[in-house]
Amino acid sequence: MELPGQKFDAFLKSRDPKLRLFLLYGADEGLVRERGRALCLSVLGTLDDPFSYSEIDAGELGHDPARLMDEATALSMMGGERVVRLRNATGNHKDQVASLADLPLEGSIVVIEAGDLKKDSALVKMVKGAPHGAVTPCFHDKAQDMNGLIQEMLGSNGIHPTREITDYLRENLGGDRAISRQELDKLILYHGKREAPLTLDEVREIIGDSSDQNVFDIMDAALLGQLDRLERLLGRAFEAGESPIAFLRLIQNQLKQLHKAAALRDAGMRPEDAIRKSGIPYYNQKKAAIQISGKGAAHMATGLDITLKAEIDCKTTGYPAETICRRALMRIAMASRRR
Repeated sequence: MELPGQKFDAFLKSRDPKLRLFLLYGADEGLVRERGRALCLSVLGTLDDPFSYSEIDAGELGHDPARLMDEATALSMMGGERVVRLRNATGNHKDQVASLADLPLEGSIVVIEAGDLKKDSALVKMVKGAPHGAVTPCFHDKAQDMNGLIQEMLGSNGIHPTREITDYLRENLGGDRAISRQELDKLILYHGKREAPLTLDEVREIIGDSSDQNVFDIMDAALLGQLDRLERLLGRAFEAGESPIAFLRLIQNQLKQLHKAAALRDAGMRPEDAIRKSGIPYYNQKKAAIQISGKGAAHMATGLDITLKAEIDCKTTGYPAETICRRALMRIAMASRRR
């Protein structure tokens, strides 16, 4: 069955005991992780008990294909249900999951967290069609979802933002749930227990790194397939006199690092280790994990070729550099959309 995102929170409060195999997938990996953790906690209450909770990175299954089955069929030494959480899964892990689709899993619940899969991918269809299976797609936050997140996090900490501040946050926070939470946590920490309300100027200063004027947002919009946002950002940047070639060179450097990370991951390295080894700075590693999710090294190589050709065209064809840059980044964004 499909368990829609808008019904997920209600499901956690009253779980159907017949459902034992869950797949959470989608472009918003922060939301995938958040819901996966919440589902595990709804069963166990804590993730600190090694006898009841087992976490596996999907990359480890290449060296030990039987581990998922072993963990899913093991009995809890202390009695009660066990939870097995498989993280960073891809469509390539359908064979390991297939055996679980036919098992009753009476003593275990299996939670699979995957990246940006197609709805008709074999893994999604397999879990969705299992008699005890449920799939929940996790997409980037819509405006109403972002409003809810802002009000939930700030309101629970005694902060009641004005409509002007809410509108600013909704426009400037990213679409990834985990990154948005980190930015809101900064506001909460800054506000502390003071009685004076937050001002828009304070919010702009604290969330300044997420501003649409930041050239790195243009790279993010292109690499995450955010076409409308990319068009808006490029328009503002070119109006401000930014250099098209500077954008192309910045994204070339980013694509080189992402290509290396994706190649290492494709070769079997854990995604987080591949990202670190590729030289991506710590503060950008979570974003890089989103950008390579569901995309191989060949995808990054194609993007790099597009930007290199665009730079040459800017210097040799006589056509407007802004037009060439815009077209190149739009091609990358279109190829990076959820497939």
